[in-house]
Amino acid sequence: MFGYFYQLQNKQVKQLRQEVNKLNEKIELLQKNEQQLKVKLEEALEKNKPKPIPVSVKKKRFINMMVPALNEVYDELKQQFLEVQNYIDENKQTEKIKSLKEFYKVETNQELLYALKPHPKSIALAQGAMESAWGQSRFFKEANNIFGVWSFNKNEPRIAASGKRGSKTIWLKKYASVKESIKDYYITLSRSSAFKEFRKVNYENPDPFLLVTKLDRYSEKKAAYGRELAAMIKYNKFTKYDDKEFIVQKEQKTLTKEEAQKEEELENSAIQNSNDEVTTSREIEDSIKEDKVVKQEKNSNENKTLQTEQKKSLEENKINKKQKKIEKTEKIENITKDSEKIEEETK
Repeated sequence: MFGYFYQLQNKQVKQLRQEVNKLNEKIELLQKNEQQLKVKLEEALEKNKPKPIPVSVKKKRFINMMVPALNEVYDELKQQFLEVQNYIDENKQTEKIKSLKEFYKVETNQELLYALKPHPKSIALAQGAMESAWGQSRFFKEANNIFGVWSFNKNEPRIAASGKRGSKTIWLKKYASVKESIKDYYITLSRSSAFKEFRKVNYENPDPFLLVTKLDRYSEKKAAYGRELAAMIKYNKFTKYDDKEFIVQKEQKTLTKEEAQKEEELENSAIQNSNDEVTTSREIEDSIKEDKVVKQEKNSNENKTLQTEQKKSLEENKINKKQKKIEKTEKIENITKDSEKIEEETK
């Protein structure tokens, strides 16, 4: 009896071992299939992985996107400049001129002309390409911010930069369109106290390669910024987009192979640094703060003037009331005297 149960048990153990072996084989097969699927998935992902956009394609797309909007903004600003220049030449002091002086924060007609004259499009293209990494930066894709213009108003549309200045978050303006971004950029350079010399040179000697040396306060790169912009303008032949009526034209010699390579390396370095990092200068912020202080002082002076006028008006009212009282008293006295005289004559 014991032998029977022993044999039965051995048989059951053997069957269990066979089933376990079959399960192990299935597990190994599944693992093998899983590994094969993983390899195929990686191959498919690699095959369908977006290929880096060639620089030449980035540039072409950027130019096609920028130039039409830039031409619109430039033509509007040029028309306004010529109109105001004509008014000033004819010695006409219109309300428009007064309003523009207040907007651009200038005192004289000459300063207004400095502010209104649009600078060369070649500079705008070079700055836009550098600050937006040929339209590839996050600031451009998410906010149409081509020029790295900061925001200091929490109530306006804006986005936060990934980097900070100390513990302070950097905010950049968010624009509804490319044209709006370009126009605000031109206005920033026309109003900010940081670019007074830039505006003066642009009016008197609008040579793009001279002008870029006056933009050192636009970027934290300082003087290097101007050299990078000059390289981009020269290497990409951006002066062909300039208004020939409004710039100093100089013959551009053809770059040698070595010169072209050097300019390209400088351009690539500048673009790489601007890909997802704010390089625009804090001095622009300081100049805007300075503008706010000037505005506050102006408001304060206006309030003081208003208070003085109100005080003067009150004093005049008091004097007038006193004078009227005196006149009334004198009138009553005269009437009384006349009455007494008539009464006396009647007697």
